[in-house]
Amino acid sequence: MNDLLHCRLMQWPDDQAAYEAAVTENPANAGITTGTRRKRSVFNYSKLWANGRTLKIAFMDSPEAEHKQKIIDAASQWLPYINLSFDFVDDLQGDIRIATRNNDNSSMLGTDALLIHPDWPTMNLGVKPEHEDFEVIVIHEFGHALGAMHEHQHPQANIPWDKPKVYEFYQNREMNPLTREEVDRNLFAPFNTVDAIYTSYDRKSIMHHPVANTLTVGDWQVSINRKISKKDKRLMKLLYPK
Repeated sequence: MNDLLHCRLMQWPDDQAAYEAAVTENPANAGITTGTRRKRSVFNYSKLWANGRTLKIAFMDSPEAEHKQKIIDAASQWLPYINLSFDFVDDLQGDIRIATRNNDNSSMLGTDALLIHPDWPTMNLGVKPEHEDFEVIVIHEFGHALGAMHEHQHPQANIPWDKPKVYEFYQNREMNPLTREEVDRNLFAPFNTVDAIYTSYDRKSIMHHPVANTLTVGDWQVSINRKISKKDKRLMKLLYPK
């Protein structure tokens, strides 16, 4: 299996704090819903950056120039489809803070990055520049940083997972094994968010992890997606309109 899930999508565990950070950054994150504020905070809000702003993106551990440029080039592939700007700096301070000297690939979801201690990274890019899917993984993690969820967790995906095999595969893999809880959170649980901020299910999305036929019931698989899809572009234009 071509294993892109060296990715852990990280979300702040306190829903109320995450809601307040999201709405302070961008009041539109509250959405248009009914019910009490607390109910809305837990179940139905988004984590998008304020439209039109510049995100300061800090390289915390000063990777080599070629390595850093490859990250910048990959991340910048989102820019034609969003009304945001990126300011890449070698610094410890940034809205998004990247660490590269580990084996983990992970990102906080959108504005959850605002809740991370300023001395800690909000994104880990442990993938090495020579890896065949380096560009894909960087684009994928930046998609999370912009507020995009995993596409295989789209409410319409209906993937026929063979769950016992999936748990065994991810718990026993050599690189970055996942606990049963992490498998549930990163693969099985459908995301629950404001209807207006996602398009119909997209098997070609760069936010979709590859799904091996050996991990599903019947004949069902998705190969690794290496390009930002048409629906990815449409979604980002919806999230951050110009």
